[in-house]
Order: sequence, then structure tokens, then C-alpha cells
Amino acid sequence: MCDCNAKKVVDLSHLKIYTIMAKYKAIEEVTIYHGTNGVIITSAATQEELAYAYEDLGATNVIEKISTSKTKDEPKKATEKKKSGKESSDSKE
Repeated sequence: MCDCNAKKVVDLSHLKIYTIMAKYKAIEEVTIYHGTNGVIITSAATQEELAYAYEDLGATNVIEKISTSKTKDEPKKATEKKKSGKESSDSKE
């Protein structure tokens, strides 16, 4: 039988993409234990370790994700809000 789910392998290409798309910041200083030999101390962790803990382990309550990439809509929305102080009619329901 396959023991695929018992051993989770870290995909380095995904970690690289995570660190390109965003920066990660530790909110609290904690020690995260994962696996048999895996320990991440958030105060001394690298960006890759923080990205792994946030994205793969789900440590969203102790690590903050700060986006560095912008979508096509973000600059447009920011300029629309500056032009008029009123809400647009399509946002009201």
C-alpha cells in the first residue's frame, strides 16, 4: 500500500513562489512543531520557513502575510476612492 499521506514533502518551488508573491511576518513569538524533527521558531525563521508555516501548516493566527503583488483591479480601485468620497452605486445592494 502507498503511504503517501503519512509523509509530507516540502515543495521548494511552491515556497519560492510564496516568497515572491508575499512577505511573511511573525505576529507572535512561538515555536511550531511539525513532523518528527521539524521545529520552526517564528522569531528566528526565514521567509521560506514562515511561508511554509503559513501556507502549508495553516499558522495564520501567528504569522501575517503581507502581499507584494498587486492585481489589475487594485490600483484602479484606489484611484476611484480618492476621486470621490461617495460610494459607487454598484457597491450598494
